[in-house]
Amino acid sequence: MKSAEFWMLLSGLGLFLYGMFHLEDSMKQVQGRSFKLFLQKHTQHRFKAILSGMVVTAIMQSSSIVNLIVLSFVGAGILSMRNALAVVLGANIGGTFNSWLVALLGFKVELNLITLPIIGIAGIALIVFKNKKTIYKIARFGMGFGLLLLGLQFMKESMDGMIKHFDFTPYLGYSKISFVLIGFVITSLVQTSSATVVLVLSALYAKIIPIDIAVAVVLGAELGTTIKVVLGSIGGIASKKRVALGNFMFNIFSSTLGFIFLIPIINIIKETIGIKDPIFILVAFQTFINIGSVLLFYFFLGAFGTFLEKRFKKDKIVATRFLQMASPEIADLSIEMLEKEVSFFIETTIQLNMDAFLIEQDHSERYNKAKETEGEIVLYYAKMLEQQYPSHYQIRMNQLMEAVRNAMYAAKGIKDIYANNKELSSSINEQKFELYQQFKAEISSFTEELKILIANKDSNACINQLAILSETIKNNFDKRIGSFYNHAGNNSLQEKDLSTLFNVNREIYSSCKAIILAIKELKSIPS
Repeated sequence: MKSAEFWMLLSGLGLFLYGMFHLEDSMKQVQGRSFKLFLQKHTQHRFKAILSGMVVTAIMQSSSIVNLIVLSFVGAGILSMRNALAVVLGANIGGTFNSWLVALLGFKVELNLITLPIIGIAGIALIVFKNKKTIYKIARFGMGFGLLLLGLQFMKESMDGMIKHFDFTPYLGYSKISFVLIGFVITSLVQTSSATVVLVLSALYAKIIPIDIAVAVVLGAELGTTIKVVLGSIGGIASKKRVALGNFMFNIFSSTLGFIFLIPIINIIKETIGIKDPIFILVAFQTFINIGSVLLFYFFLGAFGTFLEKRFKKDKIVATRFLQMASPEIADLSIEMLEKEVSFFIETTIQLNMDAFLIEQDHSERYNKAKETEGEIVLYYAKMLEQQYPSHYQIRMNQLMEAVRNAMYAAKGIKDIYANNKELSSSINEQKFELYQQFKAEISSFTEELKILIANKDSNACINQLAILSETIKNNFDKRIGSFYNHAGNNSLQEKDLSTLFNVNREIYSSCKAIILAIKELKSIPS
């Protein structure tokens, strides 16, 4: 094999994967409210759920992305585990649509006639309409599709050159199971079976490998697609793990069935159906084995669901409530879950600060729990950053993280004066005890107002009320300072008592300001 042919093959694979990345990334954004409603509406019956999985995957061009979205919806309670399993089965059939598209367009049409215009128009649109979100997304999808086809063209040409300079015959005598493993490894590495299928189709087109070897590699690729879904379920709730396990077991079953009946199925496709072209035989085999496996599973979905429900009974104990429900790869749902988590975190912090004045409760344990929650939110945020979301999502993420930091600062301020409050609450000095009761009453009133503001759906009205509340706590802070000086003038408090009171007053004021800022960030809408 000449080095030029090798690098053309590698660059073709790179272009194909990069094009697929843009396709998947642009389609990840198509999972807003309408998509959720579609899945809820069309997944109440097993057959409908399978059809929905087929249709959505055919449109989105990636069974892995659909499966990850389904996992997120299971975690968020939008889909039940059993309905999600049916969608995943349908996604396996829908995933073959991409193979048919490549076989029909990539090998039966002169690609340059469509590839170059698509890339040219999409590239210009990406620059000219970069501020027009809808057109930009369409252009990005077009660019991804164009690059995918260009990569396919490169792979075809490199395979044609390879057959002239390299003899593959000695390697074709290896056991078919070794080719299954090759397909599994390639797909696990590149994270998409489409790339593996395209490589195999290119090799078939160049007559480098026979059809039975090609089928074996594709069967391995079917197994390789499960890796991304398995990884997406790690750390999630039990239902997500059950769906991932169900998908893995289905693919094990279908690939094993295909391997055992490999030759008979190929003969049926050739002789009975009448397909003679190796490229279409391969795609037909992939479709046949997925449809056949789904039909067999369909009648046992109830029992299969019961089996899965007995797995992963205990969810991992986590501090957060919502984040484990969504995969960071799904921007829309991840932002929604992060907003819910941050809102709940702020509410919990407000209550934590209020309860700190009840003294008898174990404040330090609850404060450490808040720190643990903050840590999990930060880790999830770091995973979201890796996905390189669109700018408006990144702005919202940063707002929410600023809210978390402010809320945690507010909690720390109250924690730092917990010992002082405990001393004041048990003091036999009437002035000190009375001042403690004032602190407690003001925090209680402040807490109730904040709860009302958080529940307010009108963000602008909420932010206006926060500004008024901010003025109120500043006035209370100043009044208390004046009161302390009065006590000092009357000699009713000792010097160390005054120092304690000034410190408590300052920390309460700083804490209240921080929690107001946290709510303001939560309620703000990115421009």
